[in-house]
Amino acid sequence: MAMHTATMETPLSDGHAEWVLRAYQRDGTTASQPSSAPVVIKFGYTVMHFLEDRLVEERPRPYHTFVFTLGDFLHQESRRRAISTVLLGAGAYDYDICFRWQLERHLVPFCDDPVEMAFNLGNGIEMFVDVLLMYFPSDEEDSLDVDGAGGDGDFGGIPASTDAVKELAVVKYERGGDVREESCIICFEELEEGVEVTRMPCKHAFHGGCLTRWLESSHVCPLCRHAIPASADP
Repeated sequence: MAMHTATMETPLSDGHAEWVLRAYQRDGTTASQPSSAPVVIKFGYTVMHFLEDRLVEERPRPYHTFVFTLGDFLHQESRRRAISTVLLGAGAYDYDICFRWQLERHLVPFCDDPVEMAFNLGNGIEMFVDVLLMYFPSDEEDSLDVDGAGGDGDFGGIPASTDAVKELAVVKYERGGDVREESCIICFEELEEGVEVTRMPCKHAFHGGCLTRWLESSHVCPLCRHAIPASADP
């Protein structure tokens, strides 16, 4: 069984969400090509509710496990794409959408040292992301932030306008064509030759149904956060 070395822990906080990031080098996983070494990310939640002057913890949930290669983490663009895949797959949007953006901003640079060390040693990495979510009676009101962006003004849980969604381009996917993606980052399924995909103004494309559901919760691109017109305030 792989041994763990070079433990790194980074406690961070953002309002009602807190998280601890841990990265371990995996001895015994030396790869012939360093970029092919595995990067295993385990994402777990602990959810607490403040009810009637006491804290109630939800039933513990199993880790969501994601497997990449070290090559996916060597460059900032592919690393952000991998981390976005983790946060989407782990259901971060099912909770407070604002904390996800802050977590991504911390997680991307956190990987710098573990990735460099793993590449030099030819080892894999095992990473744990442990999130504590605290829900208070005022959470619903707090989530209606005037910026809708958790303090940064460019990301938040504001749905896209119906008219803007209708105006998105629908094209057929062809390998080697104008669509750069090979899979839909929302559902993680590969794009099949000839299937119709919906494309954002930033040119990122997704399955039409997947993107429509996404835009019902957020008016920004899942990959690059390019914004389209948002729905009117209620």
